[in-house]
Amino acid sequence: MEIRKIQKTGGSTLVVSLPKVWCQNFDLKVGSKVMLNYNDKGGIMMEPFEKSQTSTGAVMDIKKNADMENEMRMLISKYIQGVKRINIRSEDKKAMDDVIHRFLEFTIGFEIIDEKTNEATLEDLISLPMLTFEKGMRRMVTLVRSIVTESISDQKIPFDYILQKEDEVDKFNIYIQRLFSQSLKDYSVLQLNNISSSEALSYLLVSRALERIADHGLRIYSLLGQKKLNNSDLKNYIKSATEIMNRSMEYFFKKDVLSANLEISKKEYFKSERDNINRSLRGKADGILLAEILEDAERIALYSTDICELIMDYFE
Repeated sequence: MEIRKIQKTGGSTLVVSLPKVWCQNFDLKVGSKVMLNYNDKGGIMMEPFEKSQTSTGAVMDIKKNADMENEMRMLISKYIQGVKRINIRSEDKKAMDDVIHRFLEFTIGFEIIDEKTNEATLEDLISLPMLTFEKGMRRMVTLVRSIVTESISDQKIPFDYILQKEDEVDKFNIYIQRLFSQSLKDYSVLQLNNISSSEALSYLLVSRALERIADHGLRIYSLLGQKKLNNSDLKNYIKSATEIMNRSMEYFFKKDVLSANLEISKKEYFKSERDNINRSLRGKADGILLAEILEDAERIALYSTDICELIMDYFE
């Protein structure tokens, strides 16, 4: 860290000198342009203008008989890092098409802009203001709420529909990771979202909690299958867990620290109620199955109170 004095030049203009090493690293000279991003809390970030205008890209070669899971992880990591354009090449057209299809299913904004026999170019066509942290997370909340609610509904929707919703939750979770990664490199991302860096981190952590809640909702649906949940105590427990998730997210969007603090105390209720329901399940024919569902329901409640703790940690 360096401390430099503000000086005056030309009678009224205030200036600060730039570090010589920094200018040399980016070949900045008299007349070079720099881009400034700043916020209302006094933070300012400066970067070379030419560097800021350069579109990041990546090239990926998919070998024949490659492990598709490994290839997908590599592509998703590039996506999260904020790469804008990806050129994919392969001698195996089917393998390339399969990877691209899966990648497009799990990401937001990327489309195929050029395609040849053994090569394709994908580019991010979405502009940041269109899908902000908040808009992405609100969509996640709607999906997660639906998954948990449908898991105990008497009128079952097809399991494939639940899987599609869970996949979409994963997609938004990955998108928020990408947006957070971009915010670390480009301060204008925070400005466009009208949030601080600590608030951006809170979105990242809350999206992970929501993704896990969706996993537990999906597991409850899988355990029940097409059966109805006839245990009223357990059903009410799951409904209560869903309600606390809804309230937690309401407090998150409102940055309501006081209400979040009160909600955290309900952790003890869910723990004691879990013990009561567990005792009532002993000796029942379906006791083991219901106990597994109860465990997932408790995790939903605890992840929801974790969101309240994040509100207290990251909002003033």
